[in-house]
Amino acid sequence: MTLSNMTLVKIGAVGGVATVTMGLLYKNQINYNVKHTDFYKDALKTLRTHRGAVYLLGEPIKDRMINVGDVKTNFVEDYTAQYKVPVKGSKQSGYLYFWAEKDDSNKWDVVRMELELDKEPNKRLLIKSSFPHNS
Repeated sequence: MTLSNMTLVKIGAVGGVATVTMGLLYKNQINYNVKHTDFYKDALKTLRTHRGAVYLLGEPIKDRMINVGDVKTNFVEDYTAQYKVPVKGSKQSGYLYFWAEKDDSNKWDVVRMELELDKEPNKRLLIKSSFPHNS
């Protein structure tokens, strides 16, 4: 049985759409999983209650999709995690950088947080800094 070129193009198009759709669904699922971790929730809660961050960003502060493809900036390893989260307030946008570490009891703790604003990308507001639990 021979397939026409038009039939092959249609099959290719459907396959391409299916592949892109699955990729987007996978990316959204990873974002959902990250946003429901305790350390992510703690970081966003700290950001939203930090006077300086609220003043600079404006309320309400909303988080956006993480670039999960950027594995140099956004990752979880055995005992460490690091993320760059796009955030937006009523005044301006920026990025929340945060680092978390897992202690001996398997509890994650956000050990450092910095806010970078789009208007001043060469400066960061230190929101939290504590000594790491693991060496």
